[in-house]
Amino acid sequence: MMINRRLSLAAVLALTLAGCSAPTTVTPPADTAQQREMDRMQRVEQLLNEAERAAPIQAARLKAEAATLLSEIGRDFDAQRLLDQIDTRLLPPSLNWQIALLRAERALQAQQPDQALKYLALPTTAPLPADSETRLSELRLQAYSQKQDPLGETLELIRLSRLQPDGEIPFRDRIWSSLSQLSSEQVSQLTERSSNNYYEQGWFELAYALHQARDLSQQSSALNRWRTLWESHPANQQPPSALQALQAGSTNIQHIALLLPQSGPLAKPARAIREGVMTAYYQAQDNGEPVPRLSMLDASQISSPIQLIEVIQQQQIDLVIGPLDKDYVQQLSLAGQLPAPVLALNYATDDTNTAQTNQLYQFGLAAEDEARQAAERAWQDGHRKIAVLTANSGWGQRVAAAFDERFRALGGIVTTHDQFGDDDSFNTTVSRLMATDMSKKRADRIRQLVRDHKVHFEERRRQDLDAVFLSALPGDARQIKPTLSFHYANDLPIYATSHVYAGFNNPMTDQDLSGIRFVDIPWNLASPSAGKRALQQLRQDTDTRFGRLYALGLDAYQLHPYLQQLAALPQAALQGETGRLSVDNQGRVARQLDWAIFRNGLPQSWQPEQR
Repeated sequence: MMINRRLSLAAVLALTLAGCSAPTTVTPPADTAQQREMDRMQRVEQLLNEAERAAPIQAARLKAEAATLLSEIGRDFDAQRLLDQIDTRLLPPSLNWQIALLRAERALQAQQPDQALKYLALPTTAPLPADSETRLSELRLQAYSQKQDPLGETLELIRLSRLQPDGEIPFRDRIWSSLSQLSSEQVSQLTERSSNNYYEQGWFELAYALHQARDLSQQSSALNRWRTLWESHPANQQPPSALQALQAGSTNIQHIALLLPQSGPLAKPARAIREGVMTAYYQAQDNGEPVPRLSMLDASQISSPIQLIEVIQQQQIDLVIGPLDKDYVQQLSLAGQLPAPVLALNYATDDTNTAQTNQLYQFGLAAEDEARQAAERAWQDGHRKIAVLTANSGWGQRVAAAFDERFRALGGIVTTHDQFGDDDSFNTTVSRLMATDMSKKRADRIRQLVRDHKVHFEERRRQDLDAVFLSALPGDARQIKPTLSFHYANDLPIYATSHVYAGFNNPMTDQDLSGIRFVDIPWNLASPSAGKRALQQLRQDTDTRFGRLYALGLDAYQLHPYLQQLAALPQAALQGETGRLSVDNQGRVARQLDWAIFRNGLPQSWQPEQR
């Protein structure tokens, strides 16, 4: 049977060769691609003919060489078929591995990573030459990458790094990138493997230490403890680029300017932000921390990027906190390279900015962030079809658009969207949203058609929904929730933005909000921090929606030393008053907020079930 297969393949190749060498009136130049292919095919035929007469080991070598030539001219299927004919059981280890590598290469070209890994898993009784060991590891790495398997990729990267003359230095960023994709549970399991060598264990414990830390300051402490224990580890001597920023410590800022308007429509919110910044500043000073010089700039007077750049240079300012006006932030995003980092307290209207190109960071309390997190939470809870109800206002439209965009991107469907205004009847709006008005109209039409018969009709809501997204202020939400129940939507979970919560407990008034799940900042949901307690002694409005601006000011000051580190470390975060704060690759401060649910009129922490 083996002889027949060999002859069959040789015959096919011979026929192919004959077809390639058909007579023609024009003789192509000897160096053309066609001629080179013909030469290789002739060599393949010669190798196969020799293999027919050779002993098994030599025949295997000849077929492996022929398969390599076939692959070089793009005949991967023929190459794979030829390799599959080789019986490797009697071959010496070096030749066996050579053929395994060839088979794996063909499988990877065919996007078959699992098959490639099977070929590469052949046992060997003798060590491979260094170049073969390296090639083996490279192919495994390619297979894990094709499979999108960060765990396998991490293990192979560490193994491959030890085979290189330069050790782990060229691989450190890739190793850390792969480790960063693993969950805390996966990293924890890796640290407990008894088979780990020194290099593997060091990497795994480093990842585990940083996974366990909740914010950037804890991560910095964890990194220092790891460095003490793993003094000789390559990741300590040559850290990944991301960890170099963490290891370098906070930015040395000597002079901060607070750029906020002292007059005009934004003066009142600017005052609250300023008081938040100053509270954080004086608390740091009282705690014995080094504090920078703090200057006040009036954004009503220094109202353009050109003016601001001139002031930064004249006064040798190291960081600007502000401005607050959205148009001003947009102008800064288009101003090119700024002479010092600017932490704006609003967002530009486009997404072209990156902090790496112009040093502009953007931080604010955008309700769109809450809408996107609500969309993600609803999707993770298994809901796929949602009704959206928001206020008929600018912020309501922005919230609805942000939710719609994120939910659709995840694969969900916004089945219906409605808005309510100051003069609207909530009963009419909710009836329209739930389509109970259409149900009643259908019943009325039927009654008109069959006037002589008694028609039994049970009103019902639309059935193409499994949840509701709501963005409404407390007074409106207290009317909307019972109205939804009246229109047969009591079984639908409701996800909401922070607008539904006034910021203080009022169980009698908020009884009608029970069951609503909403996202909000720690300032409102967590135990009061030292900063909030200090402001509560000075102001009476800390528990209103206006109080969120104090939280923004507190966080703006807390963020300022860590902006560059956060931008360099995608997984790094600081726990703040306005959420768990990180910086994306566009220099925007992302906020991860807390979840709560109203029970008996009181907001309680809510931890959604993990799916």
